[in-house]
Amino acid sequence: MVPSNARAPHRIRRGAGLLVVAALTVPLTACGGSSSKHAAPTTGEPTVTEAVTTVFQQFFDGNTPAAQKISLLENGAQFADAINAQAGSPMAKSTTATVQNVASSGTDHVDVTYTILLAGTAALSGQRGGAVRAAGGWKVTAATFCALLTLEGNPPAACAGVPPIG
Repeated sequence: MVPSNARAPHRIRRGAGLLVVAALTVPLTACGGSSSKHAAPTTGEPTVTEAVTTVFQQFFDGNTPAAQKISLLENGAQFADAINAQAGSPMAKSTTATVQNVASSGTDHVDVTYTILLAGTAALSGQRGGAVRAAGGWKVTAATFCALLTLEGNPPAACAGVPPIG
């Protein structure tokens, strides 16, 4: 028989995963972040760091409509069911995200370090994720979203072919 306190870390990890998933799919009012290693700005255009930070903030923003979140995610249509299912969560409305770092890992990919907050308190700090340049701008990688859905314990089938964040 397993002592009841031996199961506590799993419950905490699962609880954090549920909070993260809620944060991902429901609108938030995210905060800005700092950066390193970003492309030189062009006149009137945001830097890569600014563009990626904005995409992460919008994706995790509780006020962003589900349809917009889908458009901000790499292969977003494949995750529409998961995003729509979470869109009504009251907890997610208090979720925000901050971006601590954006580092180039190629011309069309950046590594992102970010934190998910619930009601202004860090719930998942220093998470690793990424963004890819796609038609229409930068998008949160499917791997970033799947990593958070995996924390919940039941990622959708769309995550099966997505390589882990590495």
